[in-house]
Amino acid sequence: MQTLADEIYIVIGITLLMLLVTSFVVVFIFIHRHQFNKHLQEKEEIKNAYQQEILKAQLEMKEQTLHTISQEIHDNIGQVLSLAKLNLNTILLSDDNPAASKITTTKELVAKAIQDLRNLSKSLNTDHISQKKLSESLKFELDQIQKTGMYKTDLKIEGSEQPFDPQKQLIIFRIVQEALQNIMKHAKAQYIFINLNYLPDKLIMSIKDDGSGFDMAAINQADKGTGIANMYHRARLMGAEIRIESQLGKGTLTQLWLPTRL
Repeated sequence: MQTLADEIYIVIGITLLMLLVTSFVVVFIFIHRHQFNKHLQEKEEIKNAYQQEILKAQLEMKEQTLHTISQEIHDNIGQVLSLAKLNLNTILLSDDNPAASKITTTKELVAKAIQDLRNLSKSLNTDHISQKKLSESLKFELDQIQKTGMYKTDLKIEGSEQPFDPQKQLIIFRIVQEALQNIMKHAKAQYIFINLNYLPDKLIMSIKDDGSGFDMAAINQADKGTGIANMYHRARLMGAEIRIESQLGKGTLTQLWLPTRL
């Protein structure tokens, strides 16, 4: 009887020991897997942070280049044209002189060139864009496009417009410029519409045209055109999501979701 009891105790002891060993192995595996996952997460965060810094540096270089071009247009080319206009104004000809109408036309062309260069300088100038509301900058861009006589444009604002920090506002503006350039280069559109929908926790921006559209399936995510790739890169830099929808003959819709609360 004593032997049977001893055997039972031994079995129980062995069972408890096995359970203890098994528990130890399970806990060890769990801790190891947790540390491994944590390591992978940290590695991914470092990689993402590095990519973000690279993108940020690239954008800063581009913005600095655009700012320099803007200053050159304003300080040099604009001044030269202004002097040319001033010189033209000093030419006095009688109305019946054959050259009078040509001088007048030349004055008008030079004046238009000066104004166009000023508008271009404003679009390129980082400081000018950052100091204005986003809606004002976008309205300015759309007005310039409509003045060409080739497009009808419209801007709609829903909700209460919220200010962004200058860097985010500049990135949003550059995304819109990229989208507008794509429309003018490829879409053969007649109507361009931008909608800014300000919700409590995010901005939803939509850019729509009635152009020829394109086949989305034919564009590989990893092999987009430079313009579209820049839009995705800029959106990712500020933690936004961008989506482009298009069909042949049915225009293109570009939407941006930008969280306004972190």
